[in-house]
Amino acid sequence: MPIETLIERWFAIGFLIFGLSHVLYPAKWAALFLPLRELETGGLILALFNLPLGLAVVLGHNVWVWGLPVVVTLAGWLMLLKSVVYVLFPRALPRVMPSGERMVSAFRVGGAVGIFLGALLFYDWFHHR
Repeated sequence: MPIETLIERWFAIGFLIFGLSHVLYPAKWAALFLPLRELETGGLILALFNLPLGLAVVLGHNVWVWGLPVVVTLAGWLMLLKSVVYVLFPRALPRVMPSGERMVSAFRVGGAVGIFLGALLFYDWFHHR
């Protein structure tokens, strides 16, 4: 299986699972991330998780053709960009991350978007089989 296909399937499953969790438990996700917002090192902690995955996508799935696979490429580049900002400016996190009820709402919306993108990638996965 080509690495591009593996990464697309990884994202299809991940978008669906995390999307469902964000929609079902947005307050729990907010409670997990809120302490990071308050830490001076919170941005560095988030970058520890996002940078490796963003790099893997950019290096293994740099596909710029019109269609659903470009969603995965864009997600990888956004993860990489966010990680670079957090590594170079760790105190930027409170400026970009909402707090309180806005954070809970953001997890709900992000979850819905994740479910939608995951479903589209799943459809593409089975449609091209």
